Amino acid sequence: MESPQNADVLSHRYRWKHRLHSSGVHRGRRPGTRATRARNAGRLDGVAASVPGLLPRHKRSSSNWRRRAGAYGLLTLFACGPTVGPGAAPQPGSSGTTRAAAPSSARQSVSGPVAPPVRGDGTVMAETVLMGTQVTVNVWLADPQAAGAAGAAIHEALAEVARIERIASEWRDESDLSRLNRAAGADPVPVPAELAEILLRARSVSQATHGRFDVTFHAVGRLWQFTHGNRPPLARDIAASIHLVDWRNVHVDPIRGTARLTQPGMQVGLGAIAKGYAVDRASQLLRHRGFGQHIVEAGGDTYVSGAKGNQPWLVGIKSPGQKRTLAALPLENRAIVTSGTYERYFEYEGREYTHILDPRTGWPLERASSPQSVSIVANTATDADAFATAITIMGSQEGMAFVEERTDLEAVIIDSAGRLAVSSGLQPVLRVTPTGR
Repeated sequence: MESPQNADVLSHRYRWKHRLHSSGVHRGRRPGTRATRARNAGRLDGVAASVPGLLPRHKRSSSNWRRRAGAYGLLTLFACGPTVGPGAAPQPGSSGTTRAAAPSSARQSVSGPVAPPVRGDGTVMAETVLMGTQVTVNVWLADPQAAGAAGAAIHEALAEVARIERIASEWRDESDLSRLNRAAGADPVPVPAELAEILLRARSVSQATHGRFDVTFHAVGRLWQFTHGNRPPLARDIAASIHLVDWRNVHVDPIRGTARLTQPGMQVGLGAIAKGYAVDRASQLLRHRGFGQHIVEAGGDTYVSGAKGNQPWLVGIKSPGQKRTLAALPLENRAIVTSGTYERYFEYEGREYTHILDPRTGWPLERASSPQSVSIVANTATDADAFATAITIMGSQEGMAFVEERTDLEAVIIDSAGRLAVSSGLQPVLRVTPTGR
């Protein structure tokens, strides 16, 4: 993980995107090991497109099974809409969007970064590296004169992501989460409200998925190294730690502001939920500042707020390990997160072990029998992040059946054989492009 950065330092670390790529591409990110995520960033492509209609909210039918599309490198953001010429912490739980033009008070002189350039499609965009991955904020402006206020809001949104990292990273010794891990088996410790909120939501997803998602996996997960040339840990070491994996032993008291890990040696890792939470917080802040038409994306965890002018943003789903786009999906006020097994793995004695661990066994999924990618659409990036991991562990058919039983989730799944399955709520709007682009 990156070292903590305050807002002033952060302003010198992100860069503004001055122009669109020649193909209209807006680039997103893909994952890697902690040491290589930044090097692997920048593999998501997008082109300007026009999409009629918005993503509807459908009741699910339990008869259909769904599949969800791929590793973080599979999502493409397409900016849709007309061209425009150049020219404090968010409220928890705040929702709704407003027109992207800043209110009159926001158009006044603001402190912070210099007004960013307005790109040819009417957006201002900045990117930086936080939480071990590339973080991108793209804001559409109805009024190019609001660029200065938008730049200040983007500055705050990126600082918010950095703040969540300082709270919820298990890889930072000084984080509040690491402090909680060190106190495992002892008395409850004070935790920030944000960490309590993440832990409570993690417990809820764990219960809903019957333990396929479990943030206490870290006691076993740290035994594994998912780079080529590695080998599995000893089975006896896994067996000695697996009893520490149990989400029910994470106790949170949001009234007192405390949390406790009941068993000595327990370790919580929030890598499959905290990034989505940080994306949600950044989006909430932008809306609170009056910029409700934007995309916040962090390594494949994406929240799409509002529209780009009078058209929705379009997200493309790409074929695992290839450049071609399999499908395109219009989104508005929804999140999409992709989990996949095709990219990060190692081979040992003829078996390919992916980086996704089944917390019930302590062993990773094997590529030969696991979905290549699972993309989950949800109301929040927090939920999409956590459920994407759980549904990947469930497998293609069980995972799609799980999604169809819920009204808050949609999915696109590419199974181990490369077959595409789409949840019933997305079928009317997903545009499949079998020949690719």
